[in-house]
Amino acid sequence: MKKSNSKKNGKTPVAQPAVEPEQSSEVGVKEQTEPKGEVALTAAEEMQLEQLENVIKQGLGGFMHVGKALKAIRDGRLYRAKFDKFEDYCQEQWGLSDKYAHRLIKAYDVVTNLQGEQKNSPNGEFRLPVNESQVRPLTGLEKPEQQLKAWQQVLKNCEGKSITADEVEAVVSKVGGKTPTKPATKQKTELKKANTKLEKIGKLVAEALEKDGSKLTVASLRQILEQIQKLAGVEK
Repeated sequence: MKKSNSKKNGKTPVAQPAVEPEQSSEVGVKEQTEPKGEVALTAAEEMQLEQLENVIKQGLGGFMHVGKALKAIRDGRLYRAKFDKFEDYCQEQWGLSDKYAHRLIKAYDVVTNLQGEQKNSPNGEFRLPVNESQVRPLTGLEKPEQQLKAWQQVLKNCEGKSITADEVEAVVSKVGGKTPTKPATKQKTELKKANTKLEKIGKLVAEALEKDGSKLTVASLRQILEQIQKLAGVEK
């Protein structure tokens, strides 16, 4: 601390505090209570987050309620006290991939759009999707009116019967939207190809075993082995 002159103009100066009280308390508290990278929630936001997380934890009401809760947390940035990104919150807090979390939110938005038509439908004739897989193809349609048109066609085609995701996809493709790729489709195709290869390999082995031992030559065995390697995709 710099010392002030003991005398000036014949008067002894009054000692002044090094830092003004208002500045020191405000700066100090802010640095202690708001660490870098964290933004505290208000008491109301903390209560809201707790309620929303209870909905997600218990899965109340299925995908609709979970999607609604996730949307509220995302839009209100209620994750910000502990996480920088919504995607990190979903992964670390719930073990959900960002794609699946956003898919649930989109599904909630679509069904919310369809609920408007249900309210106008007499005698409850207008059914809503009952699971996320039914809604997923509809999320590829950007306009609410397209979503409604597609779902109305699905209900007309099914006429009260159970609705599959494939049936919804077929209608969506006709409406002209971008149908999301089914995650399992590629896996099923690859599995089918692998099974076909295994069947061919099995036939080659069976034929080799059925042959008379005297007819099995090194050349024939090598040929069979090369065929098996080719089917299995093994490089020489």
